[in-house]
Amino acid sequence: MLLPDKPIDPRCLTQDDRIVIADGVQAFRSAAAIAEEPGKHRFTIYRELHRGR
Repeated sequence: MLLPDKPIDPRCLTQDDRIVIADGVQAFRSAAAIAEEPGKHRFTIYRELHRGR
């Protein structure tokens, strides 16, 4: 079963958002720079990065 691309809640991240974040981390980009592509707030990216530690 595939997960829907659209999040249940707009505050939640989609799988595509998480892929963008992972790619940005591998490219040593800042959280603010990573946040621009999916259109999320940089604090959302910071929280996601902190969750994955």
